[in-house]
Order: sequence, then structure tokens, then C-alpha cells
Amino acid sequence: MTEKTQEQVERECACFYYREAELLDNAEFSGWLGLVHRDIDYRVPVRTTRHNREGSGFSTKAYFMQEDFGSLKMRVDRLASPYAWAENPRTRTRRMVGNIRTGILSGDELQVATNLVVFCHRGDASTPLILTCERKDVLREQAGKWKLASRLALLDTTVLGLESLSIFL
Repeated sequence: MTEKTQEQVERECACFYYREAELLDNAEFSGWLGLVHRDIDYRVPVRTTRHNREGSGFSTKAYFMQEDFGSLKMRVDRLASPYAWAENPRTRTRRMVGNIRTGILSGDELQVATNLVVFCHRGDASTPLILTCERKDVLREQAGKWKLASRLALLDTTVLGLESLSIFL
């Protein structure tokens, strides 16, 4: 990785996350998949009402989503097919990404934490469902561009309020 100032890295991270939110909100899922590294580990664990041994308050065995690149690509391909009938019309979303905190830069990898608010509008419901979470990511630089190599999305709620988690966080 070329030498960059902390300010440059932070600006690049912010642009990465704003672009990611734009692609997902516009249902440009194949474009979003282009931001994902082939070695992705994407997890959304179930929040528990009791702290586990590690004291995190999240299950280490149950996940709303536990994906790799192949399963994410399969989801994206299915969403682009005429057989994506589970949600018709699809959930409309608006993401607000904030509190972007860059952490340790090690080689070509950067630890980043973000806060996310997603407004989910389904059908003709008059009010959106709101999901909030903290995301703990690893971005990996590949050919001068950041790619999402790992995501752990820690939802603030124990109950989704959705039949399933059909959106990407």
C-alpha cells in the first residue's frame, strides 16, 4: 500500500461507505458486490438478552446472516432474477452511515467501525421499520481500491420486526 496520511485514509473510507449506501439504496446489488472482496466474511449475529461468556450479548452460534462471497453472489443473482418474488415490491431502504472510525492500518488492511441506520419501507406501510447497528469491518486495499473483506453487523435490537433479514447491512 502506498503511504497515505490519516486524513486521506479517513476521506477514502467515508467515500467508500457513502458509495456502498448509495448502491444498496438504489438496488444496484451487482455494483455493491464489486465493493466486496472475494474472501468476505459477512455476519449478522443474533443479539441475546443475556451476556454470553465473552460478555458481548451476541450469539456465537445463531446468525441472521452468515455469508461468504459465493452465498452473497447467489443472493445478488437471485434478486436480479424474475424469481425474487418473496418481496414484491422489494423493501425500499434509505441508509444513514455515520460515526466512521478508522482503526489499525496493518499492511493492506484497515479496521473500520461505523454506525448505520436503515429505514425500511415495505409495501404501502405508512411508517418505516428502522434498524440500527454498529458495523465492525475490515477493508482491504486491492489494486488501489478498498474492498470489504469482513463485516460484523451488531444490531441494536433483539427482535427484527421483519419476517426475515432480506437487506444487506
